[in-house]
Amino acid sequence: MQREAEQPLPAWANPSAIGFIALAVGIYSMVPIFCGWVAREAIIATLPWGIASLIALIIVTIVELRNRNPLAAFAFGAFGIIIAGTLTINTVKDFVWSMFTTQSAAPMMIEGATKVDAMAWLALAIAIIFVGFACGLRWKSFAIAVWIGDAGVWIITLVNFGVLSHAAAAVGGYFLLLLGTYFLYIGIAEFVNPVFKKTILPLGGPLFKRQIPPPKD
Repeated sequence: MQREAEQPLPAWANPSAIGFIALAVGIYSMVPIFCGWVAREAIIATLPWGIASLIALIIVTIVELRNRNPLAAFAFGAFGIIIAGTLTINTVKDFVWSMFTTQSAAPMMIEGATKVDAMAWLALAIAIIFVGFACGLRWKSFAIAVWIGDAGVWIITLVNFGVLSHAAAAVGGYFLLLLGTYFLYIGIAEFVNPVFKKTILPLGGPLFKRQIPPPKD
């Protein structure tokens, strides 16, 4: 008996609107800490927002992988799961340290943790440069916004390495705020434009054009 050919699974609905809004929420919740608008001790207030963003971004990344959209999956995974997850865990860490570490042990622990964070931020800053080129295949503004946000990541990296003062972290926070605002705009546009079946919020054209392979003889 001849086996029937396996049919590909139908794609699920596009989850990118949820993903971009979750990214914006996660970034917005951390910007007051980075920019120094509130005391560092208020970082625990970001925890529920970070957890909610993290859960949403994990689901969105899985759906994008199932829909065979690796660029979107990597973007939500790199920007969302890694950053939101790390910031969420660091929130718990900072809160626990402030509660249970002694004054003599805290400076040594904080110095070591800062160096670890600096190396992780460095790897992320380098990766985001190339992510920006990939984002440019979809929208020019997407690539520009990602590189603007990456400038903030580089500033935070240099602050953690001790190259820049902690006051410079506020500048990095403002760069991330611009990126979060753009993510919010994309998320709303990805929802509103399909609903009205016309361009209400324009996103522009690509920065780079994909090379179309020649037709096979």
